[in-house]
Amino acid sequence: MLVCSSFNTRISLRMSILEQLNDISTTVNNEINSIRLIDHPKGFELLPSRCEATSIKVLLEKHGLSYQVEIKSNVEYISTNGRFPVLIFNETDIVCGFSELVKYLWKRGYSLSEKLNQNEKCDMDIYTALIKRLEALELFTSWLIEDNYTHVTLPAYTSHTTWPLSAILPFYKKRQVYRLVASQGQWHDISSEMLMAETKDVASALTERLGDQGTFFKDGDTGQDVVTELDCLVYGHLNAIFMTKLPSYRMKRALGLHSRLIDYCKYVESKHGLRAQRERS
Repeated sequence: MLVCSSFNTRISLRMSILEQLNDISTTVNNEINSIRLIDHPKGFELLPSRCEATSIKVLLEKHGLSYQVEIKSNVEYISTNGRFPVLIFNETDIVCGFSELVKYLWKRGYSLSEKLNQNEKCDMDIYTALIKRLEALELFTSWLIEDNYTHVTLPAYTSHTTWPLSAILPFYKKRQVYRLVASQGQWHDISSEMLMAETKDVASALTERLGDQGTFFKDGDTGQDVVTELDCLVYGHLNAIFMTKLPSYRMKRALGLHSRLIDYCKYVESKHGLRAQRERS
């Protein structure tokens, strides 16, 4: 009875929060007057959400959109789709996750890739999908590597809960992550060796696409670098992975073997000012 009561309380809390924030507005308003970014407390964000938060901050800053950061320990239960941080535009529109943010901004005339041709836009979609594989590896690193789970993930994930939820919620979350990773059709072995191999594959694909270019795409007329949503996404994930400290971090070592990716992060920081992660490192 105590467990059921706790779950009912958690569900009621989630519904109350969502009612307070309101549903996404059905009326498209191009003008953005305010942005609230709701994130985890510093030190309690896990690797996957830290990657997403960095990409989102970089994208907002690249568009020249200022935002106000609010810290809430229950941000996971505010999200409408399980992704966070949560963005609230004009006090009415709730946007959760990087891909949803790109769509939201595009509808309001904010785009970094409008000058790309159709083939380049197809390439951008392909490499954006590649980062989805990286996201699964980030979940694996946080939840399915025992040292990371015991010493970092579990304390952070249960910091705002009490028993028995502090035992029940991480158990179900860990099982959910396992199923998500296992559902990856090309992954036949869920192990640290698989993690290294998959990370190297992603790193090799990104390195090959970059070549000797500064960013992923160039302006067809001037030949100058073009910073697109893909750069914000890739940089956000790479930067957060390189900057985060974990007890067991084979993923970071695998990416670090590709010096081109490290050079890419340094380049877009110095040339294009993509450095939203600094205040949280």
